[in-house]
Amino acid sequence: MDLETRIELLETRNALLDLISGYAQGFDNHDPALLRKIFHEDACFDLDVFGSYQGIDAIVGAANTFWEASPHMHHWMANPLLEIDLAAGKASASTALDCLCTYVESGTAHIGGQYRDNFTRIDSRWWIAERVFELQFMTPMPDWKPTQGTEADMASAGA
Repeated sequence: MDLETRIELLETRNALLDLISGYAQGFDNHDPALLRKIFHEDACFDLDVFGSYQGIDAIVGAANTFWEASPHMHHWMANPLLEIDLAAGKASASTALDCLCTYVESGTAHIGGQYRDNFTRIDSRWWIAERVFELQFMTPMPDWKPTQGTEADMASAGA
């Protein structure tokens, strides 16, 4: 493999890892603009028991609904395995999820699962074309309460 191809693979790998991290940051920080920068406009987003959404407007709409139900989310994306086909402008990934969500109605839950992504390159830019989640567990943690930090401050203020 020539040096130019090796560099392109490294740049692509970093771009794809940024998309995976951008997803977590977008949801954790309630950032619809970031979600619009990482999902292709026609993306498919299948969240298993949490619903399936087609297109960026539906994805951002779902995100807003999730944020109302769970104002605090903490996504940890781990162990991404990437496969990249530079010639086709396609890539895929399998990434583990560990997430802590605090729901308005039911309290905190620990969620774990696996994301399977398909990426596409359009005009030299990589996008999430499809993100499919497989829920492996959702464990309610009814007695979990933050004692310090911004979430604790919000809880004590009644937010």
